[in-house]
Amino acid sequence: MGGMRQAGGTGRLGRVLSIVASAILLLLVGSAAYTIMGMATEPSIEEQARQEAVRQAALIGDALVHGVGDSAAALGETAARSGRVEVLSVDGTDRRRSPGVRMVFRVHVAMSRPAMAGRKQAEVRICFRQVVDQERADFSRVEVPCPDSLLPGMTPTAAPSEPAGHPAPAPGTDPAEVPNPADAPSPAAGPGG
Repeated sequence: MGGMRQAGGTGRLGRVLSIVASAILLLLVGSAAYTIMGMATEPSIEEQARQEAVRQAALIGDALVHGVGDSAAALGETAARSGRVEVLSVDGTDRRRSPGVRMVFRVHVAMSRPAMAGRKQAEVRICFRQVVDQERADFSRVEVPCPDSLLPGMTPTAAPSEPAGHPAPAPGTDPAEVPNPADAPSPAAGPGG
């Protein structure tokens, strides 16, 4: 009888160990599945970089709409203050009168994050056209294809951090545009007459 009790106790211990091992195995499989599902549903680094570029464009658009500058030059300087933004063109003269000021700017975002095999990196450059027209209450912003070079009629604008010996041309100095007397002195006006 004593031998039967011992055999029954050993069998019970084996079952308990089997149940504990199964529970640990299930916990490990569940944890791995949760991690894999989390990785699958998390946006890719490219999507995250794109979302950040769109967010930056929204911040710039908000600064242009609610900023204090009215002239095209002032708006161009406002947009160029961000280190991730390159102003490609500024058309128009004043935000207060239609057609307002139309600006094309490029947002650059570079991201990296740890991955199983080192680091993942993504770099995006997205262009946007922002309209600032108080008269028509048009403050639209749309994503546009980035031009390879400036299109006809576009005025290049550089960030304020240009070297002192190489100033960027001021917006509104394109000969194709009609100059605004408030923005620039007339070339015909001279000291003698």
